[in-house]
Amino acid sequence: MALYADSAYPVRKDLEAVHEKQLAQFGVAGAWGSGAQRLAVARETRDAGIDAGIYEAPDDPGPPNENDLPHAAKKVIHKLTVAPKEFVEDSYDEALAGGLSDAEFVEMVGIVARITAIDVFSRGIGVPLRPLPEPQPGLPSRKRPQAAVQEQAFPPTIPNPPDGGREAEELYGKQPKPYIVRGLSLVPDELRMHVEQEQVQYLPMGKILQPQYQHHDGLSRAQAEIVAGRVSALNECFF
Repeated sequence: MALYADSAYPVRKDLEAVHEKQLAQFGVAGAWGSGAQRLAVARETRDAGIDAGIYEAPDDPGPPNENDLPHAAKKVIHKLTVAPKEFVEDSYDEALAGGLSDAEFVEMVGIVARITAIDVFSRGIGVPLRPLPEPQPGLPSRKRPQAAVQEQAFPPTIPNPPDGGREAEELYGKQPKPYIVRGLSLVPDELRMHVEQEQVQYLPMGKILQPQYQHHDGLSRAQAEIVAGRVSALNECFF
């Protein structure tokens, strides 16, 4: 059965496919977390939203969470989920002091952002939150990009080409990217997953500088940007 078969509204097949793929991917070992740990982050994110009244608890949440996260991780997740505008550099420093590594933090931010996008979409079309999957066996790769250095973001990032070398070209292509893209580059696979989601929910990155490109049926590019800008303003996004 299709992921959004119970929706009263038609859902684009490419969007449905990406959401289904990424829900399953939360249960697979990443760079710094096992499948069980990554699912614990996704569930903690969802529970924070439910406790804040953002979502209604689903009848079928998926398998129970048997992996308890450290206090520092829970604090990061709750602040990013419920009050992201309050997450400042001191919050990042506190997370590291609490025992999280910079790369664990970046992977966690990526998971929080992606599960939030999926859950807010479910809420918007009036369907229950989709069940989370079973965790899959496997160990995290613990692979850190060699090109990552401390630039102007909180965590280290891979610089734009040519400074970032081959790793930068593989992630960004040959065109420079802003920090809003590079912010997850300490965990390249998490950045790839973010871009994959963004390409269908927003528009393909290669089309961003084409103002006449229309990615959404019924909305011009200008109208889509008005919606995005308004939501960003309501959320007090500093970008």
